[in-house]
Amino acid sequence: MKKSGKNSLEKQALSELACEDAIISDKQRFGRVRTSMMKHLRSEHGEEIANRVLSRINKRASNGSSEMKESLTKSKLEYEFN
Repeated sequence: MKKSGKNSLEKQALSELACEDAIISDKQRFGRVRTSMMKHLRSEHGEEIANRVLSRINKRASNGSSEMKESLTKSKLEYEFN
């Protein structure tokens, strides 16, 4: 594989991780993902990546990923008391 192809994949993976962190943080803090956050992520990382990450997170939560639900519920309670 060429170096430019590898760098491109690494850049995409880093973009996806950054989007995932931002979306999960927003869900923890506000109980949902704000429109303004998604607009920011779409402009920064591209529509395809931001939408894919949002879809993946929502699917994880709806499929019963107890770890995902636990992290969202636990952190939401922490923000309400601070």
